[in-house]
Amino acid sequence: MSGVELSGLSFRHGRGPDVLDQLSLEARPGEVLGVLGVNGAGKTTLFRLIAGLLKPRVGQVRVGGVDVVANRSEASRRLGFVPDEPLLYPRLSALENLNQFAVLWGVPAAEARPRAEALLRETGLWEERNAWVEGYSRGMRQKVAICCALLHRPSVLVLDEPFNGLDMGAALWLRELLRARASAGDCILLSQHQPEVFDALVDRLAVLHQGRVVELLDRAEVARRGGTGEVFQRVRGAEGPHAVRDESA
Repeated sequence: MSGVELSGLSFRHGRGPDVLDQLSLEARPGEVLGVLGVNGAGKTTLFRLIAGLLKPRVGQVRVGGVDVVANRSEASRRLGFVPDEPLLYPRLSALENLNQFAVLWGVPAAEARPRAEALLRETGLWEERNAWVEGYSRGMRQKVAICCALLHRPSVLVLDEPFNGLDMGAALWLRELLRARASAGDCILLSQHQPEVFDALVDRLAVLHQGRVVELLDRAEVARRGGTGEVFQRVRGAEGPHAVRDESA
């Protein structure tokens, strides 16, 4: 079983500067890897490249051992992606959205229905399952997006700010679910602004600065440095990649 492998990845929008610059990183099966960085560091671009929504200028992205550019459909079957803004059908209900995603992922109807029901019950959406998603709160839409990403039982989950808008019960459910999925051998990539989420959840922390991974820390090292919040403060105050390294030494 493979996770996510990024090799020499560079990307730019149009003729602008590189958003990602020769980035290499591996997310392993059985771990939760947090991606930390200030706004503009390249986190969302990185996640969209992994999901196949963008193509790198140079470099390679592999998900579950499959090249995303060369075989996007096969890579997508191994991936569950939650973007920073939920991508749903607004004039369909939560249940109808899940049915649409089941068709997209090729989940047989006999399996899709009980999976969808279980996910909607776990997230507290069952009573609202037939209401149009456009009338949902931000947190409710986020729950539906997470359910859609989990429906086909991927081995890799890439989650961009997945805790945004979630109430405490849903946040605890998601945290326990991600730990359970990692314990079962799945690969989890996660970005989040709240440092307490990283401190409670991640096994390793990749620090992104100006399009590069400038630090890769295990849980013990993050704790030694005072937690994710302290690591983030160093990133925010750094003037460049070398400043991050020097300050953290």
